[in-house]
Amino acid sequence: MNQPPIDNSTPDLTGQTIGEYYLIRRLGRGGMADVYLSQQQSLKRNVALKILKPELARDNSYIQRFLREAQAAAALVQANIVQIYEVGQDNGVHFIAQEYVPGRNLRQYISRYGAVEPVMAVNVLRQVALALQKADEMNVIHRDIKPENIMISTTGEVKVADFGLARVNNERARQDLTQIGITMGTPLYMSPEQVEGQKIDPRSDIYSLGVTAYHMLTGRPPYEGENALAIALQHVNTEPQPLAEIRPDVPVELCQLVHKMIAKSPDDRPADAAFLIKEIRKIKIDVDEDWEELIEKLAATESMGTAGSQTVPESKLAVTRQLEAVMKGNIQSWWKSPSTMLLLASLILLGLALGTWNAFGNPPVDPFDVEGRILSSIVKENNVREQYRMAYWFNTEDHWKAVIEYFPLNEAEDENNMLYYHREANARLGEFYLKHQDWDNAHEIYDKLRNIEDINERFNVIGWAGLAIVYNQRNSEDTREQLALVRNALAMVENKRDKLNRFLRDQIDELLILYTQTNHAIKS
Repeated sequence: MNQPPIDNSTPDLTGQTIGEYYLIRRLGRGGMADVYLSQQQSLKRNVALKILKPELARDNSYIQRFLREAQAAAALVQANIVQIYEVGQDNGVHFIAQEYVPGRNLRQYISRYGAVEPVMAVNVLRQVALALQKADEMNVIHRDIKPENIMISTTGEVKVADFGLARVNNERARQDLTQIGITMGTPLYMSPEQVEGQKIDPRSDIYSLGVTAYHMLTGRPPYEGENALAIALQHVNTEPQPLAEIRPDVPVELCQLVHKMIAKSPDDRPADAAFLIKEIRKIKIDVDEDWEELIEKLAATESMGTAGSQTVPESKLAVTRQLEAVMKGNIQSWWKSPSTMLLLASLILLGLALGTWNAFGNPPVDPFDVEGRILSSIVKENNVREQYRMAYWFNTEDHWKAVIEYFPLNEAEDENNMLYYHREANARLGEFYLKHQDWDNAHEIYDKLRNIEDINERFNVIGWAGLAIVYNQRNSEDTREQLALVRNALAMVENKRDKLNRFLRDQIDELLILYTQTNHAIKS
């Protein structure tokens, strides 16, 4: 069956009635369908109405398969699976009425809050695994597990969506990598066997869930690239950066399980969802910790979302979907030219800037008023931990400064906890300055950190490592004083490199080699 070209200009049907469903507002748009919050008139209940794109509805064989698979998905009755109520059509408009889950999908949550805490990752993994276990029992493979298809309700339930559509997506006789997002799943999350067009089993869903878990814990997928093919090949050939290097605070059992789930060979992964659940139960973590706080947060953000204002993360999500549309081959006739790609990138950046401005509704401020600029452009979160999460996601100078500005130590209820996040934000800010070659600001930050005394000396070591890098950059004239500064800083770090993250450790290793080769003896 030939895949019709995707039309991204489908009109908004808000306010219309299809069958017995009144469309209240559009919740989201995808390559194949738009989803609307709707009211089912007969039962006076809210549902999510998924409406098939008109160009797909013109293919009768596609419709028949769509109906069969939707009916099969309706048989998956389980608390962690979005339930399908009805499949039908009205005047040529084909739709699926399914359970409406008030809350956010996981993609939106990560966009809003950044990398998640281990307790949330374990909760999501456990509940999605329960959904996959039910699918295993019914011989159904999802084929498109990803953050967009994982809903987090305001009651704390995690639900998996789009079982039926995902199955249809993958059953064309020929699989074309230029249409990889439609035929095989989403490139960022699909398994190596999907990439190679091999027969798949439930372990493919486990791989995609593992990639999703990696994304949850780091704030980004393990593989990224310029196009769908580049990403797909990495799933086959490239090992991701170890999770423990990015998040040393994550329990080692959880890191090991995630990497086992994303093993290249299906034989090296958990055998099925039931086995995965047993492995999750072995992780030493209190799954109820902070879960109530998360539920309250979701309920609050959902109520804000219904007011009609679009938040910045949702604007970012829209741009992400546009990029995914390109990756999926939905825009094929013009996007490959370099000039067009440059224009597209410019428009996306402009859209992000305008979206940010409109969302926060900020009046102009003095560009030299640093504190005023931070207060006017960065949303203040509920506590310092959430502010740190936001900074971790956006990774800008202002976001890191906001962690310190918004939650000063003299106002802290828990000063020790506040002090930790202040130090972490300063360490990240110093790293930001290093990467942007702002040596003066980096020197100021690291000079503060090197004087910190704590139990494990981590911040002290980070400070000395940063100073070693800054001193070396200022060592252009090879003066005796500058050489002494570098040697002294390296001596303070050399035997404590394990306390550094990968970025700083790589820099220090290079300096150690350089100063050894140039006979600059390292002495304390």
